[in-house]
Amino acid sequence: MKNKLRIWRVVPTSKTGVQAPYFFVETTEEKLEKAETSALLMAKEKAKSLLRFDHWGIRMTKESLRKDDNGKYLPYHQ
Repeated sequence: MKNKLRIWRVVPTSKTGVQAPYFFVETTEEKLEKAETSALLMAKEKAKSLLRFDHWGIRMTKESLRKDDNGKYLPYHQ
């Protein structure tokens, strides 16, 4: 089975537009839909202290980044 590394940028955002510091979530599922749902679950777990309030939500975007040997995220282009 082939695994794909997908890196998601998660930004907790309130209804008034205030943003908390962003963080990254990594998934390795083959299908995009499964990767998106698992990334959403991981993001909700990491931001659960903010998400317990009604006016906070999260925005997720898939980034075109790759991870180098030291664990840093680098821009990726083909």
